[in-house]
Amino acid sequence: MLPLPNQTTEVSWQSSPASCTMARSTFFYTDSRVLGGAENAMLMLLESLDRDAWQPTLLLEDAAGVEPIRARAEAADVPVRMIPPLPLGLAGARRVPALRRLLRRARPDVFHAHMSSPIAAKWGLAAAVLAGVRAVLGTVQVISHYVPDRSARLQLRLLAGRVDRYLAVSREIATGLVADYGWPAAKIEIVHNAVAVERFGVEAPPGLRRELGAADRPLILTSARLSDQKGLPVLLEAAVEVPEAVFALAGNGPERGRLEELAGRLEVADRVRFLGRRDDVPELLAACDVFALPSLYEGTSLAVLEAMAARRAVVSSAIGGTEELIEAGRSGLLVPPGDATALAGALRRLLADQGLREQLATQARERVEQEFTRAGMAARVSAVYEELLGDD
Repeated sequence: MLPLPNQTTEVSWQSSPASCTMARSTFFYTDSRVLGGAENAMLMLLESLDRDAWQPTLLLEDAAGVEPIRARAEAADVPVRMIPPLPLGLAGARRVPALRRLLRRARPDVFHAHMSSPIAAKWGLAAAVLAGVRAVLGTVQVISHYVPDRSARLQLRLLAGRVDRYLAVSREIATGLVADYGWPAAKIEIVHNAVAVERFGVEAPPGLRRELGAADRPLILTSARLSDQKGLPVLLEAAVEVPEAVFALAGNGPERGRLEELAGRLEVADRVRFLGRRDDVPELLAACDVFALPSLYEGTSLAVLEAMAARRAVVSSAIGGTEELIEAGRSGLLVPPGDATALAGALRRLLADQGLREQLATQARERVEQEFTRAGMAARVSAVYEELLGDD
């Protein structure tokens, strides 16, 4: 990518005095094709912003798979504008001028990209910088084990020098963006994801445990996209060592077939329920005894936050991000990532000790109420917007 020209030569527009009392236009952008944790976090922020202060619009790429994201945004009364896809590489670069023109015409005050990785949304951010949008920022949800080559890192570093702010959803992500990508530390701020606490005070519907095959057996729930990131083969291996329990997996993803095959090979298929995508996660959490998520890496796991909000004892991996949510031994249990024996031991410990389950669950709920509400998250992001916009 070529160095970006100075945007101050592109745009001289400033807000009129009257605009100070009006809601400011805020364009959200994602190049994602799936409705997963990163996208749900973006949608939660869209739903939670003060509409008297911010007028959000979602820019969504016109590609297969985006319809659930569009439907959620429209259900929240957020206008959606479809744009041509901006894939990585030259094909996406060639479409930057068109998006730049769109942004120059629309003149949003804020352009906020939501990034499933540090390389995501690159061309959208470049277009916003070139268009002279007054506040350009991106939220980075995950850093995977994959690190781009030197050329790609250089391109991203050049862009990071022109973007106004990056929001990292965990301290580990913030550290990685500086150490592994060379992004300016002064431009990175930590804003954890949040949970809609009010959704998670429901009772389990009568008959739900029976429907899941756990009427008289312990029920362990996992809510996650079925992908490599979530470490679900470790969960199935742990299930071998917890023969008294039923395991329910709520979610879809590319690894479902392999996981079903593995469950058969491990001879636990009769106790593992693949539920597919569910809209009743609060009810499933109310029905379960323990929540487990053995992820290999995370940003700020919405699934863990939801389980904590539902007052459920959580067992998860001792990894960056999750360690910032769960205080080990106080609001949940943490085990080494990839260790099926340790996971099984933690699950057996909780199933055998109702008092410990209740203690962890109560403290987990208190923690999310104090630290991870969506109102608090929206206020922190809004403060960043206001700081970048300055005094009008």
